[in-house]
Amino acid sequence: MSLVTIDHSTCRRDGMCSEVCPQGLFEVDGEGFPAFRAGADRHCIACGHCVAVCPQGAVSHEALPMEDAHLIDHTLAVPMPALNQLLRSRRSVREFREDPVPQALVGELIDAARWAPSAVNRQPVHWLMIQTPAEVRRLAGQVIDYLRQINTLEPRYASFIEQWEQGKDPILRNAPHLAVIHAQGDWIWSSVDSTIALTQFELAAVAQGIGTCWAGFLMRAANGHPPLREALGIPADHSVFGALMYGFPRYRYHRVPPRLEARIEWR
Repeated sequence: MSLVTIDHSTCRRDGMCSEVCPQGLFEVDGEGFPAFRAGADRHCIACGHCVAVCPQGAVSHEALPMEDAHLIDHTLAVPMPALNQLLRSRRSVREFREDPVPQALVGELIDAARWAPSAVNRQPVHWLMIQTPAEVRRLAGQVIDYLRQINTLEPRYASFIEQWEQGKDPILRNAPHLAVIHAQGDWIWSSVDSTIALTQFELAAVAQGIGTCWAGFLMRAANGHPPLREALGIPADHSVFGALMYGFPRYRYHRVPPRLEARIEWR
């Protein structure tokens, strides 16, 4: 049986499923119905375009059960002013309240992020969610150890080490939580796919009143400091492609400072 089948009783033979297939796996049969090409199963990336585009629900995909393909409510379109404010008002938060973000809410954010696009629908992203502030602090200390090792070559990190020794946390900013995203290191698109997913997580977090900040120091150290990799439990064939500290912000922002104009070349 073919991976994709067409219900001829409801299909309108409009060809939409064939046109949106990124792999070009459909052909037209003698009656004008779309048909999945012979041998196409092994080339299908299960992106779901064919299922999603058919208004009649005439396309069935074995790997994408119709009961799990929920209808889109087009009345829920996000107004552009609201989207603009969300994007423009997002800040890199470095001061957090102590009260934790409920794990169920974090799960909702990850659920929103898992719909992020990925190359050939590979969905390579793995999530490591550090929920305990003490563990976040311990990981920050591991990053400091890494900075101490490279400080002779890159002395600009001396001030961060000094702050840590004074009891401050310039690495993870005493954040209550940390999200780390990792994927197979030998997949060429892992970095891009991970960045898109973590950005989607971040925007979902901001929409829920949660503050975030990219953890650049930890991202660098995670792929260059074995003790930190061991502490994170990253698989040997994976690389860390993103990290985000998050929690409820201590302060609320009221204005949107200006940014540089977009650098555009129209052709």
